Amino acid sequence: MRGLALNLASMHQTENPRVFSEVGENKQLLIAIVGNWLYILFRFFLFYFDFENNIFFNHFIYI
Repeated sequence: MRGLALNLASMHQTENPRVFSEVGENKQLLIAIVGNWLYILFRFFLFYFDFENNIFFNHFIYI
């Protein structure tokens, strides 16, 4: 069993598997910036827009 465990451990790739390609730092930064902007825009439309009454800034009106 010990030889089998060593053989399986040596077959395991940890450096760069074929399924995933390496992403550079610039691309990671771009993905983070675009993701944050999409999150901000999504939160803006959920918070400031009332889809039922089609009224902007409805949460400021308290009658």
